[in-house]
Amino acid sequence: YIIFNKSVIYAIESAVIRWSHQVQGVLKRESSQPLLQGENPTPKVELEFWKSRSEDLEYIYNQLRTIKVRGMAGLLDKFQSSYLPAFKAMFRDVRAALTEAQDIHTHLLPLHHHLEALESVEFPKVKPRLRPLLHVVCLIWATCKGYRSPGRLTVLLQEICNLLIQQASTYLSPEDLLRSEVEESQRKLQVVSDTLTFFKQVFQDRRENLHTYFKENQEVKEWDFQSSLVFVRLDSFLGRLHVVTDLLKTALDFHKLEKLEFSGIRGNALSQQVQQMYEEFQEMYRVFSESSYDFLDPQSMEFETDVSEFNQRVEDLDRRLGTIFIQAFDDSPGLEHAFKLLDIAGNLLERPLVAQDTSEKYLVLIRMFSKDLDAVRTIYSQHTQEEAELGFSTVHKNMPAVAGGLRWAQELRQRIQGPFGNFDRILHPLGKAVFLGSCFLNDLISLKAHSFW
Repeated sequence: YIIFNKSVIYAIESAVIRWSHQVQGVLKRESSQPLLQGENPTPKVELEFWKSRSEDLEYIYNQLRTIKVRGMAGLLDKFQSSYLPAFKAMFRDVRAALTEAQDIHTHLLPLHHHLEALESVEFPKVKPRLRPLLHVVCLIWATCKGYRSPGRLTVLLQEICNLLIQQASTYLSPEDLLRSEVEESQRKLQVVSDTLTFFKQVFQDRRENLHTYFKENQEVKEWDFQSSLVFVRLDSFLGRLHVVTDLLKTALDFHKLEKLEFSGIRGNALSQQVQQMYEEFQEMYRVFSESSYDFLDPQSMEFETDVSEFNQRVEDLDRRLGTIFIQAFDDSPGLEHAFKLLDIAGNLLERPLVAQDTSEKYLVLIRMFSKDLDAVRTIYSQHTQEEAELGFSTVHKNMPAVAGGLRWAQELRQRIQGPFGNFDRILHPLGKAVFLGSCFLNDLISLKAHSFW
């Protein structure tokens, strides 16, 4: 009988050891495991985890409460087994974990509706749904004690970021983004960038107002974790969007080379050089338009390598383009042709390396315009001096004094407005300064015109 009891107790103790290992395996599972394994789960994985955890623990808890298991615990107690405390601790741990899992699962359920709504709309319509989503997250933090943990909340927020990245990638369609019209692709990128930036702003706003979600007699627990823990992948994705945006801007700039033609002595030769550069750029850009990798994936190092090589070659094109513009400017016979060249060049002159190489030509423009400005100023001074000395001024033949004076002022002002108005379109600081100077003289002439009345 004693031998029988010992064998039974030994079997029960062995079962307790085996159960403890199995139960501990269940208890140690965390929803962060997919993230730690390098996966990119969405919030639905979080909701499913706590639903499954609640069901699994409830099943284990019910097993531990069966008559058979309670009888086994009674035998351990009767024979004062050293494994009885371990059995009781296992039971307490399961009961506590079940209570926590059920509470968390209940509090996470309202998220399901918001996530469904978020996934059911096109990405441009996502922005209005972000604030209500984070509002629910804040309520969960304030009302669910088991989820009021930085580790668990950052997992949920990272998963929300993953969902937004997933939807943004679907909307952008990487396989078509660099093959579509550049302007349309730029518009889509701007929509995504604005939406993701807005999400970060709403997060910060809710973080600063987290105290409003707690009751008056409740201790406020702030989000004391770093934002970078939440947005590590989202920020990488935004960084990749900026790289693609710069790539598209470069493509848009260099597509203008296709129709760029020059006049003057070397016009034909310069135009041929530009066409050759355009063909070179098309070949360079084809690396991206024909690529098979997902260039929106921040982990894609192949894209980083291609972009680095591409930018180096673009720098060479910018230098050559700057040299061509300098030669074309030097060939311009006058102011009208010089400004026409600026209009033709357009945004290409705003490219940093091109602007750096051509900036000194703005000084040449200023000197050319300065002569015309001095001439107008001299005419104006002579006219006012003549009027002061003689009491009248020369006007157009066969015209009354008032009408003739107005006509004179209008012609002089038109002489300024025509050429000098071009400076208003020049982004260079010197161009703005000259434009302001011409406006000042134009105002003086306007005042002079009013004096004829």
